[in-house]
Amino acid sequence: MAEREVVLRVEQLGFAYTPDRFAVRHLDFEVGKGEVFGLLGRNGAGKTTTVRLLTTLLPPTEGTAYLWGKELRACGRAERARMGVVLQAESLDFVSVERNLTLYAFLWGVPREVAKSRSEEMLALFELEPLRERKPWGLSGWERRRFQVARELMHPMELLFLDEPTVGLDALTRKRILDYLAKRARDGLSIIFTTHILQEADQLCDRIGVLQNGRLRAHGPPSEIKRRYRGARTVEAEFERPPTPEAQTELRTLLTRVGTGFALVAFEGGLLIFRATNAEDLVARMSGWAHAHDLDIERISVREATLEEAFVTLVSEDAASPPGSEAPLP
Repeated sequence: MAEREVVLRVEQLGFAYTPDRFAVRHLDFEVGKGEVFGLLGRNGAGKTTTVRLLTTLLPPTEGTAYLWGKELRACGRAERARMGVVLQAESLDFVSVERNLTLYAFLWGVPREVAKSRSEEMLALFELEPLRERKPWGLSGWERRRFQVARELMHPMELLFLDEPTVGLDALTRKRILDYLAKRARDGLSIIFTTHILQEADQLCDRIGVLQNGRLRAHGPPSEIKRRYRGARTVEAEFERPPTPEAQTELRTLLTRVGTGFALVAFEGGLLIFRATNAEDLVARMSGWAHAHDLDIERISVREATLEEAFVTLVSEDAASPPGSEAPLP
């Protein structure tokens, strides 16, 4: 098996506005070639500051990072030429949308014919074709966002930073962009991606890091984050016939007694819906109870926890920690 190529390595990285006021602190993670790494967190958690540090726009006040093996403070134009950056702050020009795209490509040394072909690809992908002659400042907010992301993708790069790239975009446009980014990652582009839309992170990211109060609360594959912090899951069971009121009471008592984090959602007719963190154990207990009462279960489903539910569990645990304490990393 080929050794994983590390594009970015972060070691105890931090930034402080003052000696006792940190925006981010003690960050440790790696991003490999062709990997999509998602940074999740509430507003003010430190996501944008982290991106600004890693793109050399802010000097770190502690720790360091390595871009392609070169220490962050020593990185300059050569390293910046290998990356693309889409920040939340707008940077717009006064020529047309189409001219903006081709000029941006020329600045990065993209040949004229390639720039023309790529601009047509970006205009189509980001649904900007009807706006090609418009000036960016005359676009609506969500049109400008599409333009910003399209412009950054005009030049070749090895590492792409996207800070909330799909904010304000409709679901269909988001899907097209995420599909395109996934294809670019398969072709070897490394992506660091911040978002508030956790479904996007679950779909696109190979690994995610959850930032809370400037610290990396947890990181790993989305599946591992969901498994570790999934909380309660929802179980639906449909019996062949409605249990008697006495049988319903007996089953509710059993599930309440052996359930962890148990919450009854509904028990109407033959349909039972509940939530619990030990869902598998309760399903087994319920199946045994139904067999003992000569009741068949016609349908049963366990809805897996979403990344959003795991995220809420994570940040809620951290919010409940005493001031100054740090939640352990997995």
